[in-house]
Amino acid sequence: MKNLIIRLNDSNSLQISQEGLKLNKLTSSISPLNFIKLLRQADNKVNPRIAKSNRITKSIIETLQNSPDLFWLKSKGILLATESCRILDRNRIEVSLENKDYEGIMDGGHNTLAIATFIIESLFEEKIKSWEECKNFWDANYEEILIQFEKKSADFKFSVPIEIIFPNDEDGSVDQYYDMISEICSARNNNVQLSETAKGNQLGSYDYLKELLGDQFDVIWKAGEAGKIKSEDVISLATIPLIYLNSQNLLPQDIKVLNKISVYSQKSKCVDYFNFLMSHNEISKEVNGKFVLENQFVKSALDMTEDILRFFDRIYLEFPELYHKASPGKFGRISSVSMKESKVPYFSLDEKSGYQYSLGFIYPLISGLTSLMEIDQANQIVKWRVNPNEMNLQKLDLTQYVNIIKLVNFDPQKIGKGEVFYKEAEVAFSKI
Repeated sequence: MKNLIIRLNDSNSLQISQEGLKLNKLTSSISPLNFIKLLRQADNKVNPRIAKSNRITKSIIETLQNSPDLFWLKSKGILLATESCRILDRNRIEVSLENKDYEGIMDGGHNTLAIATFIIESLFEEKIKSWEECKNFWDANYEEILIQFEKKSADFKFSVPIEIIFPNDEDGSVDQYYDMISEICSARNNNVQLSETAKGNQLGSYDYLKELLGDQFDVIWKAGEAGKIKSEDVISLATIPLIYLNSQNLLPQDIKVLNKISVYSQKSKCVDYFNFLMSHNEISKEVNGKFVLENQFVKSALDMTEDILRFFDRIYLEFPELYHKASPGKFGRISSVSMKESKVPYFSLDEKSGYQYSLGFIYPLISGLTSLMEIDQANQIVKWRVNPNEMNLQKLDLTQYVNIIKLVNFDPQKIGKGEVFYKEAEVAFSKI
């Protein structure tokens, strides 16, 4: 798609860095018509969040309906990132928006969604609830939107504030833009308490993991994105083989030891650990402002994540039977256990469990998988001594594990946070 030309409402305010950066900032506002043109090409992939309809968008739409003349003063509008911004005559600018990873709407996603929703619902009998629905409709009906807007343009009396960040014409300015745009984007979104997972995703910390898992697991990697699995749950489980590498002194010395209990009870700590590890200069290299994993041991450790997720689902299904095998007591009679069907946590199996119970019962067993790992020094990798998904679980002796469960009065919180359970799980797996 060609570069986009849009007209600003007034003479642009071009600001040049006083600190010697090779980046410029331009501020102005655009009309609804130029907003329509902009949204055809601009996406928000560069934004660490995905906007969705909520009370914020509802409030913005109410302003557009009831006091559109105030929108320009009440809203921060749109922050646009582009690799190229050429200033033309008659208040026009030409911008590039093809590189979706580094160009597009980096802040103001809710403003964009609200304005687009207002335009669509004013021109068509169509209800919009998400960014994906909005973009799909916009792409499929762009020419018709222009036609219908021209008929009713007098009904849209508002201006959209716009700020544009782009490299100047100096040598190396585009490289500096690549290096800094993710950090700028994260900082601009800090006013909404951007989560550490959103920041890590923005900086590329999970790219290797995302590529590994692909579409097999419906993970919410980006704030506001649709999905079934929280990214922090996946990231915390991915730290299990990293914990093993650390125990073998195969991570940089300044990487602190992460307690396995954190995988269950302190997922935010696991995310911080993972993000710090991926940003370490002995683990990754920084390319265009994003961390690219290079360490072979860490790569091989993350390669185990899919097996861990699938084993999690498998042990969730089979744990009640393993409990019965280890003890004459009935799992279903535990007060915190419900005799209801439930799906497996990571949806890798179609089979449902006949029980609904706290994951605290099985987290020590998941973390105990480190006893099935070993180091292959020749190939500089960590690998399975026995792949847990090929293991006969009936050979797993959980007698002592279940006996300790009884000692803590079947409390799943005490199980998930009890170091003795993690040690017992390691012992049970080490015998396989």
